[in-house]
Amino acid sequence: MRHRATTVLAALLFKTAALALVLPPLRALRAGRIDRTTAMALMRSATVRFESDGWAEDAARSLRDEGFCVVRAGGEQVSDRILESCRTVASARLSDLLARVGRRGVDLWPDATEPFRYLELVHREGTGRYDMPLPWCVDGQTGDVSLPAAAETAFGELHSAMDGVARPIVGALWAEQAVSDEMRAGCVISEPGALAQPSHRDGPDGLVTVFAPLTAFVPRNGPTELSPATHRGGDDSSSLAPLLQPGDVLLFDYRCLHRGLANEGNARREVAYAVYARDGVRDVQNFPSATTLEFD
Repeated sequence: MRHRATTVLAALLFKTAALALVLPPLRALRAGRIDRTTAMALMRSATVRFESDGWAEDAARSLRDEGFCVVRAGGEQVSDRILESCRTVASARLSDLLARVGRRGVDLWPDATEPFRYLELVHREGTGRYDMPLPWCVDGQTGDVSLPAAAETAFGELHSAMDGVARPIVGALWAEQAVSDEMRAGCVISEPGALAQPSHRDGPDGLVTVFAPLTAFVPRNGPTELSPATHRGGDDSSSLAPLLQPGDVLLFDYRCLHRGLANEGNARREVAYAVYARDGVRDVQNFPSATTLEFD
């Protein structure tokens, strides 16, 4: 077993050196319960630049082997203008929805830690972290919630940019099976002071989450911690949290153990997400029916 681990680490370090020739230095990384050398080697292996040679296949290989990958897609693909527009829309929408929830007599975090669920806003663990489902604003798809025209236009640009990154990867991952046309999307927003989540899996095989940070993932604001290779089983005894910039895209297998860390900063941490499904697979766990806030 020790010989195999040494061989695997040597291979990862070799690939790290090779990638260093074609990628700029890796951004800072918070490593949890895993030695930094191994964490850096894993991150080098899991990180690709959008539209570099073989990028989609390399990303799919990491997603298949380690349960996650990171694509550097900032600039023309996922532009600062698109991200700023979506940041503005997401923050304003969350504030409006929280006000609607409050008018229903629900005590809000941090004064109360009770979870709640509405069609437009979910506070699952009572930790100060909100899931705000949105329609998938590409190809005229309709979802459970709707957006004003300007907001739909802003997220339509972002969803199109995310799709340009993610679809070639999941297509390579599920090469012999079709990708479902049914999409889920939204934003996860972590308030200042939000508590760490318990480590968890989102669901079964055949589903991939795609994160596009609207604000940078830095150590203080609670980046997403992942436990590599746990989509094949195992526990969260080894974990790492990639520090991402707006324009980066993180993909991870639904079965991969992960959690949002505590937001110890003084600003919201906002990330847009999309869920890709293999044809015939649906997420019925995280998107059940719920009461709407639309008419409040």
